[in-house]
Order: sequence, then structure tokens, then C-alpha cells
Amino acid sequence: MASTIISRIPRGFEHLIAPHSSKFARKVPSRFPHPTTKFVQPRDRIKKWNIRPGDRVRMTTGKAKDVFRNGENSSEGWKVYTVKTVDLARNRVFLEGITNKKAQPVPPLPDNYATLDEQEKKNVDNAPNFIDIMRPVHYSNVQLCVDESGEVDQHVFASRIKTQETHFNKYTQRLEWRRVAPKLTGTVAAETHLEETDMPWPKPEKVYEFPDPDRNDTHNDEVRKRTLQLIDVPTIASTSGYNTLFPTHLLAPPLQNQVVSDGYLTSVRDPEHFDDATKQIADTLMPLHLSEELSPRWARGRQRAAWGVRRDREEEEKRAVGKDAVREWEAGGKDKGLRDILDLEQISLEGVALRPRTRAEVRDAAQTSYMVENSEKQAEVYQNRRAGMKFDLESGGWVEGEKAVEIERKRRRRERKERRKAEKMVNLRLEQGENMVVPDAVRA
Repeated sequence: MASTIISRIPRGFEHLIAPHSSKFARKVPSRFPHPTTKFVQPRDRIKKWNIRPGDRVRMTTGKAKDVFRNGENSSEGWKVYTVKTVDLARNRVFLEGITNKKAQPVPPLPDNYATLDEQEKKNVDNAPNFIDIMRPVHYSNVQLCVDESGEVDQHVFASRIKTQETHFNKYTQRLEWRRVAPKLTGTVAAETHLEETDMPWPKPEKVYEFPDPDRNDTHNDEVRKRTLQLIDVPTIASTSGYNTLFPTHLLAPPLQNQVVSDGYLTSVRDPEHFDDATKQIADTLMPLHLSEELSPRWARGRQRAAWGVRRDREEEEKRAVGKDAVREWEAGGKDKGLRDILDLEQISLEGVALRPRTRAEVRDAAQTSYMVENSEKQAEVYQNRRAGMKFDLESGGWVEGEKAVEIERKRRRRERKERRKAEKMVNLRLEQGENMVVPDAVRA
């Protein structure tokens, strides 16, 4: 599997997805020359990388000459390196200055070797047969440098890092989070950082330059120009004909009258035949018409949003009921008189271990009672809506609507048909015909 070596900030968690089902899939045979790479299972890979290209870090393990400034111990400070790239698939980082020697074949002598001067011939003869390549260092063997402003032996490093406020940035289209250092390591300067230290992310070395616009690009002034003019509510209410655009209830049928849209399109095509007042009415009512036609109230998105608003409001009321119940319970002395009542002879609870209620029990009881009452109200609303009734704000109760009248008319018609059918069966009389005998008991 090829490693995911990057020199930029990761966009998401794509490195946690294995392209193959096994680490042996598409493995290069050992008889072929190929670079050996260590495979790390996706479950063992680091999910949130807090070390990225551009960070300043120190090595905690390795050779003394690569870790310490004096090459022996930490008395004179630690060496600080810059992260060049990271390998997300192998949990490795590459530091600037940490290299290995890689052998390479000696190139042949150039064809014009005889015509070269002494210095050029010396350079060709002394050409090295090895090159420096960056050596990978494990993620756990480095520590971020938090404060590098002081002396070299007073640098402060983060011995532990944690993440906060993970979110998806819609502008950059990437997952982002804050990194903080709850524990620092270093000299006396680390003791001054009593709280969690916020560590900003490194900035890219090269600032992105936007390409020059061409003839197909829109000018920035046109892009920033505001083209949507929202009409305020008083202006809409003062416009004639706006009542037809508002539904009377949630289950009302969609709009059938296209007068508003036809008038708006006609005013745009032939503006000379319309006065300013008519144009103002068309411009005011057209957004309402489009909102009801393109995104109706029974659309899935709107119903889901309304359901979420109702749930949030219900949770707020539930929490408020619990707080009020606890406040009243504490103001009334909690369960102060409960022990006196339980000790009466009429109660007969001798030997039963009882204790006063806690705040959590009082709050849970009040919230449970609120949920039961709310469920009963919802059931009542559902039954009334099915019956075709409407809620009158003035009277504060349910009244019969057009649907209720229609349901009642159908119910009476159904009862009338059943009654006529029963009367017909009661008054049914058999007429005697040929080859038919009617018993005397059933004769009229």
C-alpha cells in the first residue's frame, strides 16, 4: 500500500480508509527491487493529527547528536526541527535536517571529460555515491515547541495535546479543530502556564495567489452587489391581495391562482403598460408566491425543520418545569414535614426505611408529569384535527371547520342509508308464486 505523504493540512479522515482488504493485497514480490514501507492497520492510525507541516518540534528519542544541542545531554537545550511532511498512513513525520544516507550508482564519466579543466575534473572524480533522504520519525517521538522566544535552554514544549471544538468549515471544505496543551514541559517558563495553552496552527509558507480574471469571470463589484431586496411585514400587510398567498392551515391545498406570477412576468416584459403602484404590488407579492410554490410548507425539509423547532421548544419547557419544581420544593422547606407525617400511628409504616426526596427525583417527577400532560394534549390535537376542527384564537377552543361539516354530513348520510336498509329488510314481504310454499308461521 502506498503511503499518504503530504506537505499540506489534511482535509478530512481519508487516510483511515484502506484501499485494499488486506495488507498483502497487491504486494510487490520480494524478488523485485522496491522500497519497503511499514503497513499500519487503519484502526491503529492517528485520526486527528495535531502535528502538521510547518510546526516546530523536538525529538524525545534517538541519537544524542540529533536530540541535544551539545550532542550529549539537555544541559544546553534541545534541538528544534521544522516538520516538512507527514505520512498519515504510517504515523510518521519527516523533519528538516534528520536524514539518512542512500547509496546510488556512480555516474559514468562525461564524453567531454578530456576537454574539462582541472577543477571540473576534480568535481567529477570526487562526486559522492550517496544522497541524503529524509528519515521518518514516529509521531509519538516528537513534542511541539510552544515557546521558542527565550534562550535555547529555556524553550517550552507540550508534553500532552488534546483537541477541542471539532467542526466542519464550509468555506475551506475541511474538518478543523483547536489544539491545546494541558501539560507543558520545560524550564521555569512552563510553570507560568497554569491554564491550557492554545497553540495556533502553522501558516503556509506560500500564500495562495488568485489567478488573474479573464473575460468569463464576474467582476467582484457585481458579485458583492446586493440584488435581493426583502420587503418588511407592514408593507406586505398593506398590499391588496396578499391574503390569498397565505395558507389557512398546514393541510391546505397548494396555490391554484397564478395571477401574481402572470402579473409579475407581464410587468417585466411590458413595463410601459403598468404604473409604479402595480409594479410595487407585483414585486412585493412575487417572493411570497415563489416561497409557497418552490418550497411549500409540506416539503420534507420544512417539516423536518418545524419538527426540530418543536422538539427544542419542548425540551426548553421541560427543563424550565424541572427547575421551577425544584425551586418551589426548596422554598417549601423540601420534605421537612414528611417525617412527622410518617411517624403517625394511622400511617403504620414502622420498620420501613424512608428518606426525603432529592433534587433529581423532584425534577424527574415534574418532567414526567409534564411529558404525560403534553402527550395528552397532542393526542387531543390529533383527534380534533382528524375530525376537521379548527382552533379559534379568540375563544381559545376548538370549533367546527369546513372539514368537520363535511365529515358530519357524510356521517348522517351513512346513518340514513343504514336506517333505510334496515327498514327495507323489516318490511320485506314474500309474494307467493308457483311451486312455492309459504309456512303458516310466516304468513302475514
